[in-house]
Amino acid sequence: MSSIPLSQQAPLSRSFDGYIRTTFEDFSSLDFCQRRAWQDRELCDELIEDDVPAFQAGYCEWATDKLPHQVSIGWGWFRWIDGRTLLAPGGMTSNLMLVDRGSYDLGPHKTHELLQSWLTGEQWQRDMLISSNTCLYSTHRSPN
Repeated sequence: MSSIPLSQQAPLSRSFDGYIRTTFEDFSSLDFCQRRAWQDRELCDELIEDDVPAFQAGYCEWATDKLPHQVSIGWGWFRWIDGRTLLAPGGMTSNLMLVDRGSYDLGPHKTHELLQSWLTGEQWQRDMLISSNTCLYSTHRSPN
C-alpha cells in the first residue's frame, strides 16, 4: 500500500509485491489489445463433475499493450449447449490491485468484485471465436 497520492505516482507502476495499483476509474480507461482464449477439456470435465452443464470450457486472458507495465486479467469460461457463454466459477486472476483515491488498497476481494463487474459490461462472449484449441483476437477497443 502506497501513501503517495495517485496523482503524484508514476502511472501504472509495479509495487514491491508485484501488483500494479490503480483506481477503478483509471483501470476502466485502459485498452486491452492482447487477447487470447483457449479451450480446456480438463476444466470442462471438472465443471461437469461439479454439476455445471458445460458443453465447452476454457480460459481467456486480456492484457494491455504499450504501457510501461502490462496489466493482465484472466478468467475461466464455459459454454452451455444453447450457446450462452458464462464466467466459470472460481473467479478471475490479475496482477492488478485496485486502490481508492487515497491510494489505499481495496483488497483482493473488492478488486475481484469490481473486475468481475467490469467484465460483465464487456463483449468478451460475442467476440470469442474458438477454433481448435487456440484462438487470438483482434483489438478489444478502438485506439481512440
